[in-house]
Order: sequence, then structure tokens, then C-alpha cells
Amino acid sequence: MWWLKRYFADLVGAHIDGLRVARGLQLLFAIMVAWEFGQHIIEVRIGLFDSVAAAKAVSQDGSRMALGWIKMILVYAGGFFAIRYLMWGSSARPLHVSRRAVLRYLPYVAYSLILFALIFYAGSFIAAEHVMAFRTTIGLTQVLVEPLLMLWIVSAATDGPVGGPLQSAKLLGRYYIWALALFFVARLPTNAAHQLLNRYAIGQPPALVWAMLALDAVVVGLLVAIVPAIYVRVVRLVTDKRGTAA
Repeated sequence: MWWLKRYFADLVGAHIDGLRVARGLQLLFAIMVAWEFGQHIIEVRIGLFDSVAAAKAVSQDGSRMALGWIKMILVYAGGFFAIRYLMWGSSARPLHVSRRAVLRYLPYVAYSLILFALIFYAGSFIAAEHVMAFRTTIGLTQVLVEPLLMLWIVSAATDGPVGGPLQSAKLLGRYYIWALALFFVARLPTNAAHQLLNRYAIGQPPALVWAMLALDAVVVGLLVAIVPAIYVRVVRLVTDKRGTAA
């Protein structure tokens, strides 16, 4: 079946595209890796990796949170340039940013940061026994909604014709399940590596902690490149099948 062949081609292709972004936008990739590692330096200094109890106690440390918020902004800025690079190739065009494209992309950034804040700060406005359920609900909702937004996100970053979320969802139509499956599965390897490296670094000898955190910084840099690659792959599928440019 064409869709199964296309799915696995795009599943592998999204990771290859992520590596292309890392190679083609080396400064962007280096900034993401360096920022993530810088946050890890702060986390080591405040004792985040000393023990599970220490990690819980300092999880909302002010310095860590400040770096974390800047990192999230960098993630979406990186996604903006990654989309442009994948859509237009290695020419100088992806770096020549128009004000209109930035303004069109900002609502998506704001939406994503609001969801991040709801998940991260849930403990401050939700009863303790309901925090996990609330976070799971928000996280699952984001995963289910994100494919509907992909054509809009790519179009906004490239100043294309898809004007908003509703038009994006309508154009995606029957390819939603395909896009959802690609979005969910393609992120699993890097997401799992990121989670496991942070989890198992806790309580390890310093040399091993630093090695795991350095590797995690690279993983995060790749994740920032792979996720936009998934969006572009979905856009190309819809364009190929519907003849509609994003």
C-alpha cells in the first residue's frame, strides 16, 4: 500500500532531514546544544542530579527556570529556521527573514508556550492529587491537535497561503491519522533518549553524569531539527496528494 511505504519513508526521512538541518544550519544547532548543556551546568550546580529527592526539591529553581524558558523560545525559533531550510534548501533564502513571516509564526509560539506553562506550573494551581492527570490531559491534547496545525505552522514560517489553524485542519483532512502516527512515532527515539539520559544521570558518578548530559545536549539539538522535519514531511504529503501548496 502506498501509504505504508510512504509512512516508513517519511519516518526515516524525518530523521535524515533533521541531520541535514544540523549540518546545514550549524550555528543554530551549536546554539541549541550549547544552551542545553549550559542549563545542565546550572542543574548540576544546584544538585538536580544528586538524588531523586534533590531533583524534586530544585526542579523549579529560579536560575534553571530562567534558562528553561529561554531554551523553549530558542526551540521554536530553531523550528522556524529549520522549516525554512527544509522547504527551500541550502540557499541563503531561509536566513532572509521577513517581518510578515515572523508575525505569522508568533501565534503558534505563544500557543505552545502557554501549554508548556500549564504543564510545568500545574502544581501551583491544581490540587496535588490531580496534577498528573491534568498534565497528561494537556500533553495528550497537544499531541492530538498538533497534526491539525502542521500546514499552518509551515505556511506561517515560510509566509505561505495557509492562513490559520482551521484551514490547516481542513486541508489535512483524511491524512490526519497518518500525520498523527508520524508525529507520535518519529519523535519517540530522541524523546526517549532525552528522558532516559536525564533520569539515569541522577545519582551517577560525576564523570558519567557529565558524559550523559553532554550526549543529552546533542539529542536535544537533534530533536529541535527532527520535529520541524516531520511537519514539512506532512506538508509534502498533502501537497502531493491534494495538489495544494502550503
